[in-house]
Amino acid sequence: MNGLVRKARWLGAVVAAGALLVTGTEAVAAAPAGPAVTVRQGVASDTVASDTVALGAKGESFAVSPDASRAFVVASYDIDPGHGARVVRSLDLRTGVSTDLLTVSSFDMVGRPTVSPDGSRVYVTVNWDLLTFDAVTGGLLARIATPDQPRPGAMTKGGLNEVTVSPDGTRLWLSQYGPYGVRMGSRAGRVLAYDPATRTFPGSVTLTGFTVNQVVLGPDATDAWVGTADNLYHLDVEGAVPQVIDRVAGFGSAEAVVPAPDGRTVYASGYREWGTVSLDTLDPATNTFRSGFSLGPFDNGPQLLGASPDSRRLRVFTGAKTAQAALLSYDPATGAAVPGETVTGFGLDSVVQVQLGADGHTLYLAGLQGGGSVLRTVRF
Repeated sequence: MNGLVRKARWLGAVVAAGALLVTGTEAVAAAPAGPAVTVRQGVASDTVASDTVALGAKGESFAVSPDASRAFVVASYDIDPGHGARVVRSLDLRTGVSTDLLTVSSFDMVGRPTVSPDGSRVYVTVNWDLLTFDAVTGGLLARIATPDQPRPGAMTKGGLNEVTVSPDGTRLWLSQYGPYGVRMGSRAGRVLAYDPATRTFPGSVTLTGFTVNQVVLGPDATDAWVGTADNLYHLDVEGAVPQVIDRVAGFGSAEAVVPAPDGRTVYASGYREWGTVSLDTLDPATNTFRSGFSLGPFDNGPQLLGASPDSRRLRVFTGAKTAQAALLSYDPATGAAVPGETVTGFGLDSVVQVQLGADGHTLYLAGLQGGGSVLRTVRF
């Protein structure tokens, strides 16, 4: 479809009130009623433990179901020196009861789980395969190998990175790193389309840059954005196979991307100076950007999580490697953090992954606590 037509339609897209676009994971609903770690005056209280669930192994990544009742966790543990295992674990957030859906070697690559919007399916990549689980029964429904990517035979296939599901659950997009080889360097990565009804991959689009991050859908779910090691791409994902509308000229390496729910602006983080992450503002109609503001040093692990439902705030999680982790709230109009809206004191020694709920006021954090690995729910 003509790029100018696609861009015009983007400007007319408006998300219903209460919707939230989240980077790195599907949006999840507000946590169910019941005991919770609450926040008063911007500080998370650590006095309620019922929403802190032990993972039973070292947590690596997770996704929360749309009704916030269950988490699907990738965790690892040692069997004996030099040998370990990874599990995909279904975890009841209300009772703490867990069930292992899959166990593989610690040498296997296991991606972050993704839950379908209706909560019925869980998608996980293992090496170069896409696995589909029934989210209710835990049964394995399908294991489909991804098609090979263009590469010289001596090169190794690039690893699968992230999975994105359309709002109606009928389409998936997988990001994949480029192929690589010893003394051969690396090639460009790609985005694959997957049809869960036919269990086929209709096609793919090759981008530039070895690293390809998660495909992030725009408000109308027909446009998408994806960052690579070299560029930030605007994609048309309305058809069976994604197509490039434009590259954002001069943007360079792109990490997290968050379209504002009102559809007027896209925010993206990248590297403008060595060791520093900056947040820039994009115009989705022209695919141009203007420099924004610094999010701080890269070694503090800043993560751009999402925009508030009214598009007036950006949520950034920083300091994940420390016990002083914080959720910062930025005013995108001024580029300034709003001190009264900072949330700290999560009671974790470090955070491996964090997810923002669709209500904009719930955090799910996987991290270390007192030598154990836990998943914590915090409302603020």
